[in-house]
Amino acid sequence: MDLEQTFGCILSKYQQLEQEIDELKKERARTQSFNGNTCEELPVCSTSGRKPSCLWQNTCEEEDFRKDLKLTKVKHEHRTSSPVNFKSFLQSSMHTDRSETLEFQSCQADISLHVKDSNRLLGEIAFQLDRRILSYIFQGHRRHYGFTLLNIPNKITEVSTHPLTGKVDEGYRLHLTQRYADLMERLSQLGYKTALHPAFTEFVVNTFGILRERPVEHSNQGMHLNNSDFLKKVLMTTAPGKLQKDLLLVLTCLCNMAQRDGRPLLLW
Repeated sequence: MDLEQTFGCILSKYQQLEQEIDELKKERARTQSFNGNTCEELPVCSTSGRKPSCLWQNTCEEEDFRKDLKLTKVKHEHRTSSPVNFKSFLQSSMHTDRSETLEFQSCQADISLHVKDSNRLLGEIAFQLDRRILSYIFQGHRRHYGFTLLNIPNKITEVSTHPLTGKVDEGYRLHLTQRYADLMERLSQLGYKTALHPAFTEFVVNTFGILRERPVEHSNQGMHLNNSDFLKKVLMTTAPGKLQKDLLLVLTCLCNMAQRDGRPLLLW
């Protein structure tokens, strides 16, 4: 099941949950109304000051209901500008089988000998693809501060508009738009989706970070970081299970772009 199908299932379950909560609220209201009429005549015990048992039961039921509601309510927390919260993928992808866990830990130990912060390497790969795409489209601009894959159309308009006169250079705008369209068409043949993967790579970068240190040129670490087979192994042994498929796609797109421009996989 890909990410879009997963999102559809989550949305469907959330809507079903809302309906069930509404039904629970109605049922609880009817129960409180009935119990309230029954217990209205029962006095509070003068010696202990305790509530009648039925009122105590209603209070407990309400507290339980609120706890269940907190546990089942879907939280919309956006760490990035992504339209979807990807946190559920991280929380539901832990290894449970002991033999798989031991093998997983063994592979991680082997990888750690060649690269530090293997988790950060996940974010680095996503960051490198985003940077590669921006550099390809806006090849005349050395700095891309404030540029993201999510605002490319707006940035095309911005950089092709004169800052003083406000006049749009239609030729330059068409040139950038065509480069953007051609690149997205090429990457889409590999499985890249403009409605999904820009937000996905942004989430991965924000979640895992990027490498703290630039590898020494021609070192073992530097050679491993520019080896697609090694990076694939890192993804398979480090990434949460439900993120692996799309992270591998990100790596495939990065390899494709590196092969076309003849430059290393990771640019510094």
